[in-house]
Amino acid sequence: MSEETEPLVDVPVWDLPVRLFHWAFVVFFATSWISGQMGELDLHYQSGLVLLGLVVFRLLWGLVGSPTARFAGFLRWPHAAIRYLAHAFRERLPSYGFGHNAAGGLMVLALILLVGVQAISGMSSTDDVLFEGPLYGRWPDWLGSILESIHEPLANVLLALALLHILVIALYRWLKRENLVRAMIVGRARLPRSTARMAEQSGSTRRAPLRRALACGVIAAAVPATIHLALMA
Repeated sequence: MSEETEPLVDVPVWDLPVRLFHWAFVVFFATSWISGQMGELDLHYQSGLVLLGLVVFRLLWGLVGSPTARFAGFLRWPHAAIRYLAHAFRERLPSYGFGHNAAGGLMVLALILLVGVQAISGMSSTDDVLFEGPLYGRWPDWLGSILESIHEPLANVLLALALLHILVIALYRWLKRENLVRAMIVGRARLPRSTARMAEQSGSTRRAPLRRALACGVIAAAVPATIHLALMA
């Protein structure tokens, strides 16, 4: 029986920490972008601090989290991503992948790292009037100048990547009939029974203990809080 004719079953894919991270990332990225455009610098700074904490959490969870959350489970070399994209939409049949594909994994890593750089560059900036980030003036002059100069251009790059991410999700829904949004909300995906069985046998559906996520969350919250309290004092 082919995958196209197999009955579909619900399979656990995304754990609760990944889902909470994802939607918090969406909310605070949007908040940061909108507040920056409106000149609401206090809100812009606060949302940037939260984003930095979220980045730290996701980096930690990518090392010690559930199998589908771990970087080792989904990061591939760029040539694998290119090969995947070359074939992804050639057929309109669902691809029924488990977790991130090669291209999606690189997109996740790019967004996480670039948002981290963006948060640090914002904390290294000043408007010479009302706002001065806690890291402003604490780098060598050449590095501080680079960080300050990339803040606005990098925001546009991140917005483009976010819109591309949304477009790909819409294409998956329209062309391949795969509901990626549902999976990120409920944590379960509809997959062929054979794919589900292989995922279970390989241990990919296991969940890391939530106490581990809590520990990562405490560390992640401490990083921006320490930078803010120590350097703004």
